[in-house]
Amino acid sequence: MTPVAMVTLSSLAAVGAVGLIVTGLAQERPSLDRAVARLRRPGHIRTAGQHVAGQHVAGQSVDPSGAVGHLGRVVLRVSGPDAPFLPSPVVLRLSGRSREVHAASLALAVVGGFLGPFVVLGLLQLRGVVPLWVQLPVAVGLLGAVLAPLVVHSQVVERAQEVRIDLRYQLSAYLDVVTMLLAGNSGHEGALEQAARAGDGRLFRELRRRMREVGASGRSLVDALDQAGRELGLVELQQVAATASLSAAEGAPVARTLAAKCATLRSTLASEQESEARLRTSRLTPPLVGMSLIFMALVIYPALSFSR
Repeated sequence: MTPVAMVTLSSLAAVGAVGLIVTGLAQERPSLDRAVARLRRPGHIRTAGQHVAGQHVAGQSVDPSGAVGHLGRVVLRVSGPDAPFLPSPVVLRLSGRSREVHAASLALAVVGGFLGPFVVLGLLQLRGVVPLWVQLPVAVGLLGAVLAPLVVHSQVVERAQEVRIDLRYQLSAYLDVVTMLLAGNSGHEGALEQAARAGDGRLFRELRRRMREVGASGRSLVDALDQAGRELGLVELQQVAATASLSAAEGAPVARTLAAKCATLRSTLASEQESEARLRTSRLTPPLVGMSLIFMALVIYPALSFSR
């Protein structure tokens, strides 16, 4: 190995080590006081038209204005009413994006992915880093135009998945409160309504909103659970609604049925957490092996060169 190659390898190892240190230090470390303050925060009922900390309330449509909204409407008008490149309405609702904003984001990603490599090359040539005769093929821009919207789409889907997991934990807490109220001889629908007032999470706000709507129309509160489950993409909530409706119709003990459903949901969430932990642990193996090989090469090569 030549000295130039040795210096290059050492530089890459140093850059990788610095990158690992920087990313490790950049991880958010919430303080204990902040976590305790969040647990002790007072709960209060919010109306359907309010937003919490800028978050999108499920079930409400957002009418984007400005240049982004106009661009999104133009893209949707050109692509047609179906717009096959858009995710499902449930994914958009969970991620807090409207169809216009997501369509505009995809269009900007296509343009940026195509022009980005050429702009970077032009800046490098102006700085004298790259000679002027170096040119990028159009295939690089086309590849960027394909990959950039895929990255934007995957981020939206990942965000919706994270929100759905959080909603499932909120559903587990909601079922715990319902079973406790039913054990205290509360009525069937009274327990559902009182449990919806016990939290200020997104699921609780959506349940309160839907319960007001079905109460105004004279329907059962179980319909509110089913409607919220369909809008949020929570199959477990729809199953709870079907179970509660069937138990009430057949005269079965609703508290025992909901307690069993809550236990099943908790075991499912625990299994998913364990699988995710194992997957993250397995992802650490290739970087650790690569760092070990680089470290061994940096230690062994000088010794071999000195022995010669």
